[in-house]
Amino acid sequence: MPVFQAILFDFDGVIIDSEALHNAAVAAAVARRGVSVPDALFEEFMGTPDAALLDYINRRYWGGRYSVEELLAEKQAAFLEVADQVRPIPGALEFIQKARPHFRSFALATSALRANQQLIFDRLDLHRFFDAVVTADDVARPKPAPEPYLLAAERIGLPTGACVVIEDSLNGVRAGKGAGCQVIGLTTSLCAAQLTEAGADLVCTSFEEIAAHLLRPSSSRELQSLLEDR
Repeated sequence: MPVFQAILFDFDGVIIDSEALHNAAVAAAVARRGVSVPDALFEEFMGTPDAALLDYINRRYWGGRYSVEELLAEKQAAFLEVADQVRPIPGALEFIQKARPHFRSFALATSALRANQQLIFDRLDLHRFFDAVVTADDVARPKPAPEPYLLAAERIGLPTGACVVIEDSLNGVRAGKGAGCQVIGLTTSLCAAQLTEAGADLVCTSFEEIAAHLLRPSSSRELQSLLEDR
């Protein structure tokens, strides 16, 4: 049995390959008003709700002239036009199926809107694997604040120290560490050095590598010892 009792998953960039589609939808929504979003801004806000990025763009470029709710609705409409292009991260679904019997609980802590999370969960038949889901609609202080992971752990009835987080973004790593979880960084969006600098306790390049650390009892104990020594 693994040392950790639960895995708390991020969603975009960990379970599904959707970051580029969300970014394109944001770009399309603001381009109508004459703004081109720098790539560096998408990286800075990666892992946070789209509303946070749109609020920043609204204040930075338009002096707060527009309603963030209106901008978010336009972004959402653009995303839904391409949502059928969302694909799972390689190995993610296989890992979830294989790992689920080894853990007391699985939870999701995502900056996605609940509507988008449910859409993809329905499509990929993920509801049956997760005991709790926390979305952007559920929190007042999203990532990089720890609230999403604190709430996810609360909903499954476990202390955060019994949970390991899988994250791909700097803001997500910071949120997981701030909540008191051990964090595995997955290099689907950023390089290992960036995730380590943000505070990831371990960085993996694939779900196969994560499985090697989490699913074998001896490896799990070694991982726990490694993480406690950090």
